[in-house]
Amino acid sequence: MERVLQEIGRSPLIIAEITVGFILFWIGQFVYQKFFRRKLELNVELFVRDNSAVALALVGYYLGIAIALKSALTKSVLGWQNVIINLVLYGLLVIGLMWVGAIVCDRLILERCDSAREILEERNFGAAALESGCHIANGIIISSAMGGDSGTWLVGLVSYAIGLATLVIASFCYSAIAGYDVFKAIQEHNNPAAGVAFAGLLVAIGNVVHFAFLPEFENWGISFILYALAIPFGLLMLVAIRWVADLILVPGVKISDEIVRQEVPNLGAGLIEAFAYIAGSLLIAWSI
Repeated sequence: MERVLQEIGRSPLIIAEITVGFILFWIGQFVYQKFFRRKLELNVELFVRDNSAVALALVGYYLGIAIALKSALTKSVLGWQNVIINLVLYGLLVIGLMWVGAIVCDRLILERCDSAREILEERNFGAAALESGCHIANGIIISSAMGGDSGTWLVGLVSYAIGLATLVIASFCYSAIAGYDVFKAIQEHNNPAAGVAFAGLLVAIGNVVHFAFLPEFENWGISFILYALAIPFGLLMLVAIRWVADLILVPGVKISDEIVRQEVPNLGAGLIEAFAYIAGSLLIAWSI
């Protein structure tokens, strides 16, 4: 009975955390609209033009923030005042890092298919899926890079930079892995399947990096050597999963042909490829 009363007594703190969380979401969307997509008039795009591509990209950004905030809510902090202060400070840091990640991904990944224009003017679902995947992967990486009770903020920031660099490097290799020019498929052919598959890979990479960073930090030598072993191994396994998906999940069918080499791109094939990457990343993470 004492345990039940104790949990009931935590209700005001839980409500306060949820309230702070929604305030942080509002700040996040303000930053997204004013400092990232500056030409975006959110209410006009969502409720006048009914632009579902904008909604998809924005939901990915919100989800990235929510995932990143998980670490703040699981940190060992004593006292309800300290819990709220920690959540506010960490939440503002998360929003700042989400903005940094969005800018980096926009300049080095999304601009290769002119994502901003494609989403706002063409309502390109594939470009929106790709941007959404970038935001989700960004949040996943932040949640482990800045989480935990050991290590310093410097360790967290260096780890985050490594994770972000991993996303960018993988984006330059993806067309070779997929067997087609993914950015051309998204921009010139408005191909939603290509965007969804690519987004799945980015989320999967976020998972691999997340689990590599998850163990508590020991020191600069041991921990970063472990990162250097775990992350490349996980990425190589994801490449293998792309081949396994063709062989096992859809025998007799080549996923890349379904996505780009038919008149109407097969969104189902893109979803299956995205699932293969994400499910595979979880299996890899649970194994290393």
